[in-house]
Amino acid sequence: MKVKFLYLSAVILAVILNKPVFADSSLFYKEANLIGGYSDRDHWIGKSSELVNSAGFEDYRKFSNDYGDYLTTDLQMRIGYDSMKNAEGAWGIQIHNAWLLYKLDYDKKLRLGHFDPAFGMEPQVDTHGTLLQTLAMKDIGFKKDWGIGVEGSLSKFYYKTALQLGSGMSVYRKDGSFLMTSRIGSPSAQNFQYGLSFLYGDVLEYMGMWTWPRDNLGSNKTILKKRVGLDSQYLFGPYLFKGELAYGTDDYSDVLGYLGEVDYTLPKYQNCELELQFQSWINDLGRSSSDDSTLTLGISYKLDQKTTLRAAFSHDLNMTGRKEEDMLVVQFYFFGA
Repeated sequence: MKVKFLYLSAVILAVILNKPVFADSSLFYKEANLIGGYSDRDHWIGKSSELVNSAGFEDYRKFSNDYGDYLTTDLQMRIGYDSMKNAEGAWGIQIHNAWLLYKLDYDKKLRLGHFDPAFGMEPQVDTHGTLLQTLAMKDIGFKKDWGIGVEGSLSKFYYKTALQLGSGMSVYRKDGSFLMTSRIGSPSAQNFQYGLSFLYGDVLEYMGMWTWPRDNLGSNKTILKKRVGLDSQYLFGPYLFKGELAYGTDDYSDVLGYLGEVDYTLPKYQNCELELQFQSWINDLGRSSSDDSTLTLGISYKLDQKTTLRAAFSHDLNMTGRKEEDMLVVQFYFFGA
């Protein structure tokens, strides 16, 4: 049903714009994500902090005419099982991508649907299936949102800007919620990448990861978020260095987040990668011990181009309002045609 709806939307847009409506290329991927582990707080667990056991697909299509590609569509969704919820709320559908990307001219595109806010490192990397994550969930509260955006190139830089609902995975609009984000940075093909981001909006606190059935909100009142962010990645031989910084306010509290990560691909066994990450989110700079800080050591091994095995051990250095924990998680991940 969702695939048909997205394809129909592309056809309607093409008709309005008087374009041919043939999909010149399409890719369909299957996905399976199996997770299990142990936490000294929750004992045996069937999820990580941001991933659950799931199965799904991605349907990616390009439309073109005599002048080249002018429209791209992507639908990525999965059925998930959250072992930490009761039986009634354990099952749900996650829609990650559900967007149309229309080429306005050679260097400007219009995006419509469910996609990444234009802030920080998250738009530059794909973390929906990895154990190590960016600051997005602690910073904004979600990694995808519903709305409209424009993106393109300016001389040596690439920009993205978006206006979205500020509700995350599900469609909500309460207390005048909205989210405005912008990022300008270097092209993604370079070994050294960097970006500067801005965020402003009245954002809802979303309490879950399901698109349907909709999870409850933490409150019907929005949080006024203001942010400026910096992010960078540097590929140097077998090493990939990642860094991210975000500073701003949540209502009347000053907040700060930072992340540093080093990934190392073994030269003689390039299917194997080691990862070390430290991330911290300070919920209120005016209050001591208000940070959520975690050190994570991970390893991933590609069995083939479709299948990856991962494991990660994380140690909380501090958790505001919650018990600190040590957690070991293993993952089997399949993504391929």
